[in-house]
Amino acid sequence: MILNKLHVFNTVYASCSTARAAEQLSVTRSAISQSISKLEAELGTSLFTRLPKGLVPTQTAHQMAKNIGPLLEQITNEVNAVMGNQICNSGTIHIGAPPVTGTFHLPRIIETFNREFPNVEIRLSFDYSIGLISKVLAGELDLSIIDVFGGVHLQRDFHAFCHREPLLSEIVVMACSPEYFSSHIGDDLSYENLSKQNFLSVRDDFLEIKSWFIHQYEKSPTYLRKALFSENGLAALDCACRGLGLFIVGSNVSHDYIDKRKLVAITPRNRGEENQISLIQLLDKKPTLIEKSFIKHIKKYAKSQWKSGI
Repeated sequence: MILNKLHVFNTVYASCSTARAAEQLSVTRSAISQSISKLEAELGTSLFTRLPKGLVPTQTAHQMAKNIGPLLEQITNEVNAVMGNQICNSGTIHIGAPPVTGTFHLPRIIETFNREFPNVEIRLSFDYSIGLISKVLAGELDLSIIDVFGGVHLQRDFHAFCHREPLLSEIVVMACSPEYFSSHIGDDLSYENLSKQNFLSVRDDFLEIKSWFIHQYEKSPTYLRKALFSENGLAALDCACRGLGLFIVGSNVSHDYIDKRKLVAITPRNRGEENQISLIQLLDKKPTLIEKSFIKHIKKYAKSQWKSGI
């Protein structure tokens, strides 16, 4: 490979000796000479003038060393860093999650994880499940939390290429502030009344709102009054608490708000649609040490902190 030959060249250039280069690279002097000769043949020019006392670099060699030396050093440092991440508690981990569940729960998980692994850089990506699955399949995320609610079944390659581990079952509910409920809904839980309300969503297509209506009434409004769209789950949730309209939220998040009387759950015909929060990774992906540790923290948190709404 050309990279190996350039590495040999850089070592010979620094020492001006095939013998010293062979010693540093733990190969024979003959192998060093052959590598330099092949590189010169490929380049169509001489890199060294052979003298009895050693090698004298040509002007081409000086220019090459100036350009490729820093690049080879950078490559070596990157490789060493990757190798080091496999045996020590450092590196970067890319994690995905749905907007509401992610912004509500992941900071708490990261807090405990960071105490044990302060040298790990965490990069978060929030999206709804189809987008998160696509990013896992593309290798953009190391692992992701997803909702089964909201159309995961539409991803044909999901089960074939991803390992899914259930973390929690919950109920997806429609909720609003007590003040909004009192002034706009009251005792009228009819389709006609609810479909005319203001709606908040973390999806630009408001698909979870439509799914809720289909689950409750077996039909979906042709028109929705879209009061707010926000990719930030907590921002949308806070707006619902402030009386801006109706918001879809899982019971693992809503129970705290309902207990504190910040939200009221709307249940016209049944409690709501069941959702399963799961953890996914590529099926054949070998997790790094830090990924295994983060998965351990997620499972521990799910078992002790998340409240099932089933």
